[in-house]
Amino acid sequence: MQLKTWIAAALAAATCSVNAQNVLDNGSFETAGPGFVEFESWANFGNVFTADEGEIVAQDGSFTAKMFGASSGAQSDQVLTQNVAATAGVSYTLSGYCQNKSSDALGDENVILMQMVFRDSGGNGLLTVETDAIDTASDPFDTWVYSSVDAIAPAGTTNIDVFLLHIQLGADQGFPTQGGGASFWDNIVLSGGDAPCTNPADLNGDGELNFFDVSLFITEFSNGCP
Repeated sequence: MQLKTWIAAALAAATCSVNAQNVLDNGSFETAGPGFVEFESWANFGNVFTADEGEIVAQDGSFTAKMFGASSGAQSDQVLTQNVAATAGVSYTLSGYCQNKSSDALGDENVILMQMVFRDSGGNGLLTVETDAIDTASDPFDTWVYSSVDAIAPAGTTNIDVFLLHIQLGADQGFPTQGGGASFWDNIVLSGGDAPCTNPADLNGDGELNFFDVSLFITEFSNGCP
């Protein structure tokens, strides 16, 4: 009976949990940076500012990142970026929340993206993946919209550049009149890799609970191993 119970428990727990630890620093923009750096651990370009709860209720914590275009008639790029170490062959997921406020609504010329660029030790781009953080045509106003993008780090990867992008297109891209508007960002997470399996039923220590652990247990049980 004990043998059957152990086998059933082992098979029911066939995998170990994914490590959801955030490898980004200051992903919720709670800590201000020094000087012209708006947020600690992030580099910023263009119109990037801090929004407090007097302007918007944060998705996490008390502060959010706010970006908006220059509305000068030309393309205007707003960027928050952070570089982190990465390992080839590991699956990474970039996720976070973005909001389009009805009181400061985004015009159709705004492209709001989350992006990962996998790089080698020489800084060469190996793979770029991205997703819309806000779709101005379909996402609701005044709501924290969750989005994510994932990819397996290609061979040669040593680091990832994470980009939060607010691109305001201009006359050259068919938008002679720019509607303006702001994007608000919060709770940005980059997770990757599998947590080590700590289940005592993982007898062969390979990080998985599977047939091989059951087989090893039966062998040890038959040999009288306690």
